[in-house]
Amino acid sequence: MLFNDLILIVTGMFVGFINTLAGGGSSILYPVLIFMGMPIHTAIGTSRVGFLAQGIFSVAGFKSKGVFLYPFNVYVALAAMSGGLLGAWLSLHTPAKRLTHILAFVMVLIAILILLQAKLKKNHLHPRIKGKWLWISFIVYFLIGIYGGFIQAGMGFMIILAGSLVNHFNLTEANSIKALIVLVLTMPTLYMFAIKGHVNWQAGLAIAIGTAAGSWLTSRWSVHVNETYLRRLIACIVILLAFKLWFYQ
Repeated sequence: MLFNDLILIVTGMFVGFINTLAGGGSSILYPVLIFMGMPIHTAIGTSRVGFLAQGIFSVAGFKSKGVFLYPFNVYVALAAMSGGLLGAWLSLHTPAKRLTHILAFVMVLIAILILLQAKLKKNHLHPRIKGKWLWISFIVYFLIGIYGGFIQAGMGFMIILAGSLVNHFNLTEANSIKALIVLVLTMPTLYMFAIKGHVNWQAGLAIAIGTAAGSWLTSRWSVHVNETYLRRLIACIVILLAFKLWFYQ
């Protein structure tokens, strides 16, 4: 059991490292949990313990730097949370084999997004967060929330894309929105999975320790890596895991 916890701490650190530098780390975490013998619903529920820890540290970090976008961020976070409740309900009522195939398919899409993410340029346009754009944002983030509640992997990419295209946020602003949405959405959906018995708290704590440590260390110390090669490596790993997951069991 201790060996499994060590694997999950190291995996969590790797996920935190990837999410801080490139994104898409959760698409590696899910297969690791499943290949360790965890049912997919439990893997999704348990992963949310790590997402919760990462969300707390991320929100605190952005707020300490004055990047908070209040009250818009609260509005869209609540919209996403509403969608997340529906998504979590759908996930819990989806047969395990079908959910596994959906996850494998989503992972391939995430690999593509990882490669395309570098093409997103920093935005310097005036943010669109009032009037009709506020209502459009409610709808967009509600729909993203449904996906986040359902499976969550890759949700960060969707939030950043929505923030760029819909709200004209720069990358820092979009990431601050992402941090609060992940935190607010994770809390009730984690509870939904927990009351159904789909959370392994010991494994979740190990993941949380790893993701928090990986995110903190990566953000504190300048890591000189070529992001292009890193994205390609992550995309290849995710695609290989997706194919293995598709034919698993």
